[in-house]
This record gives sequence, structure tokens and C-alpha cells, in this order.
Amino acid sequence: MIPGDRRALPRGLVHPALVISAVVLGSCEPTAATDRTGPVTLAGADVQILGTSDAIASVKDLEVLPDGSVWLLNSLEPYFIGFRPDGSIAARHGEAGGGPNEFRTPVGLLAGGLNGEAWAFDYIRHAFIRISEPEEPWTQLDLPRDQVPAGSVRGGRSLMSQTVRTARLGDELVIPSSTATLQDGLPAYHSGLMLADLAAVDPRTGGVRTVVSLGDVLDDPSAGFVATDGGFPLWYRLWAVCGDHLRVHDRVRNQLRGFVPSGQEIEAIDLPPVTLTAVTSQEFARAVFPLRQAEVTGGVGSRLTEQDSLRIITEMAQRLTGEPHELAVYLPRYVDFACSDAGVMWLQPIDIAAGGLQGGSTWLRIAPDGATRRVTLPPRFDPLRFVADRIWGVQRDDFDVASIAWIDLTAG
Repeated sequence: MIPGDRRALPRGLVHPALVISAVVLGSCEPTAATDRTGPVTLAGADVQILGTSDAIASVKDLEVLPDGSVWLLNSLEPYFIGFRPDGSIAARHGEAGGGPNEFRTPVGLLAGGLNGEAWAFDYIRHAFIRISEPEEPWTQLDLPRDQVPAGSVRGGRSLMSQTVRTARLGDELVIPSSTATLQDGLPAYHSGLMLADLAAVDPRTGGVRTVVSLGDVLDDPSAGFVATDGGFPLWYRLWAVCGDHLRVHDRVRNQLRGFVPSGQEIEAIDLPPVTLTAVTSQEFARAVFPLRQAEVTGGVGSRLTEQDSLRIITEMAQRLTGEPHELAVYLPRYVDFACSDAGVMWLQPIDIAAGGLQGGSTWLRIAPDGATRRVTLPPRFDPLRFVADRIWGVQRDDFDVASIAWIDLTAG
């Protein structure tokens, strides 16, 4: 992706104003495993329900604490719901506002927690806030604005997602930071988010240092990209803390690159050959339809009728001029990435048929030595945290009612 290049998303798909509004705001084997490479399909019977609440709207993030309690970030107030290990509700709290004990824009939970507690990152407050002890005094960890400018900690996944990933690495907190601004133009802004710095914050001293600058270590991601008639690529920034080091997806090399806390690079993990090599105009239009839908309806989350949706998809497909292999390069190959505390990596390939830009139910499970297998999760199970022997997430029923749930990877 070339900073300032305005050529790369086919004409008529997304208006820049819409995108601006969207982006600003274990080491154990899976069930029934018989070898280290064969595919595994997990069934609904493998899902264990912890608990639910009528206050859950949409779960944006989830954290599991050492004491077995689970905290989630809700899309609506109350922003935070805590479950005890027995599934009972420990607390529901978190209201919007500008007051001293209110939240402005919570955008994610700190993976790995801090001091055995759950913390949320608030984009507007530019701070981490402890959420797992609502009865205790408000505890806030401000990021130093002279080293991490306000507004620089932003997400790098789907343009429709406001979630920001942060994680604990040892005694430090890793945050993505980019100084790119919309004044540079939307393509350059998007490029800046993809090539952000991964910085470490010492919560004891407030000191900040750069662990790795993605713009320095990743090859030019525009290699192999052929612009057709406008826009920019919809690639994602994917990284995670994997035990005692960081892993970053490298699109050009088709690897998961590794970096220890000092910033020194360790051996990379080679990924399987790329499978998304061509998409039809109709497939491409369906994949990016949510972006166009939000533009047409004037906001994220609004919906069109089935007839209007089909009409818009057909119109989008008819306007596309790129060849199937050119359209495929616009899309991310993977849409999510996570690690367990034992260093096992989980990478979600894009699935045009099942989930478009959000991916489907199949993930790649990659052991620390690089052994890879495909794991298909149960229907309507959305994974949010991977630990040594469990996948934690949300199980949605036929009416889309969400329950906090987990899958045991050591059974079978």
C-alpha cells in the first residue's frame, strides 16, 4: 500500500466520508485430534455455557481472569458485565458520560489483564480503566500524551470495527500507535494504521518505548497489488502477544513474524500457501457490501431490505472492472489473529462465502513449532479469547441471544 495512493478500491463502493465516520469514532490438541495436521470439526455439544444476561446486546470483547471470572465489553450500556466462575453475574456497570466515573468510548479490553484485574481502554479518555472492581475507587492509567498523542491508539482491522486491540506483555502494556491523520488523505491514513508502531507502556512509571515499528520491519504491502479504478486495499493489521513475545502477520512474506520484548526478531512461522487468489465481481460485491450499506443508510448498523440489498450488490458488481485475481488482492487474506498464553497461534482466514470480510467458522491453529491444522468451530460460536486449553467466546442461539461460553480443547 503506497501512502497517498488513491487508486485502490473499485469505483462506487464506499464514500470516504462514511469510512471516516467508521474508523475515527494452548498447547493442547483440539477435540478428537489423531495427528497434528488433520482438520478438526468441533460440534455444538463441545460448547459449555457459562452464563448470560438480558443486558447483553453485542459482545465486543472478553477477558478471562486468573480467578476464573469473565468480563465482557458490551456494545451498549452497561458496558461491562462480569461473570463469576459458577456463571452467576458479579456486576453490571459502565455508563456513558463525561463525569469522573463514566466512560466516553470504551473500545476494547486489555488482553492478559493487569494485576489479576480486567481493564478497558477508553479511546476518548486515552486511558486504561480498571473495570473488574466497580465497588472500589475508580482506577485509571493515563497514557502520556507527549509520547502517545491522544487519538493515536486506533484499531487496524475492518473499517466497520471500532475495537482496539491492546495486550499485556510481561509487565508492560502493548498498544498500537499511529500518527497518521485524515488530513493526509484516506489512503495514507489507512496505510498509517496498518503500519503503526507497537509500543510498550510501563504501568508503574508511565514510560513508553517502541517494541517494533511495523513500517520498518514489514515489506511494502503494495507488492503484487494492481489498482483497477479507484480506492485502496482493505487489508488488516493483525498482531497478538503470544506468551513471551509478539507475533505480527506479514502479508508480503506470508508469515507470522516474531519479536521479543527488546524488539529483536525471532524465527518466523511460514503460513500455508495463499488460497484466496481470485474472486468474482459478485463475490467481491457481497464481501464489501456492509461498507456500501452503511454509506447508503447513513450509519453503521442500519439495514436495507433484502430487495434493496440484492439491487445494490448487483449494481456494485456491474461497475467493477478488475479481473478476479486483481479483485482478490484488495481483500485481506486473514481477518483475525489471536494467541494462547502457551504461544499457540490462531489465525482466521477470510471466507467469502460464509462471512465476507468478517471470516467464517474455520481457523488455522498453529503450534509454536509451525505445525498447522484447520479447526472448524461450532455454528454461531464467536471466539474472543484463546487460552492453553480453552476457547472462550459467545454462543448465539437461533434468536441471536448471546451466552458466554467456552470449548474444552483437551476433551475427546
